[in-house]
Amino acid sequence: MFTPFSRLLFLLLLAAASVVAAVFGIWSLLILSSVLSFLLLWGYFRYATVKLALNRIRKEDYVEAKRLIAYTDKPDRLSKSQKAYFFFVKGFIAREEEQYDDAEMLLEEALTIGLSKENDRAMALLALADIAMVRRRRTQARAYVAKMKNLKVDPKLMPSIRKMQQWLAE
Repeated sequence: MFTPFSRLLFLLLLAAASVVAAVFGIWSLLILSSVLSFLLLWGYFRYATVKLALNRIRKEDYVEAKRLIAYTDKPDRLSKSQKAYFFFVKGFIAREEEQYDDAEMLLEEALTIGLSKENDRAMALLALADIAMVRRRRTQARAYVAKMKNLKVDPKLMPSIRKMQQWLAE
């Protein structure tokens, strides 16, 4: 959950601690700083900035989410769940920019890989239903809404789901 800049600062601090520990023979500090450096680097390759961008999407700050997700240039290195959320974030950004083809493809990919939270699956399905409604494909939108039926969703999402159900009922 660190930006690349903050990771770099921590790595520099840990490198300095390692040098000091090596010079003064403090082996426990040397081992600890080496392990922490390894964990920071491993975390960057496994998680990148996806969690930060996801938090921005949840706050509807798409500009900052786009900036943060841009730091992740190799999504194939991410863990499976983080890869799903990478596509989730990219899909919502594309939807916000009205690039519906890309958004639909990215959100479908996120659902295929598997989003871990049911509320996030519901958000993706609702966004796909919204895209289908924009494109005047009511039957596809109904199918997406039907997939949401047994998912546990956050109460904040319920008004949007009800509004979509009303649009589909008309």
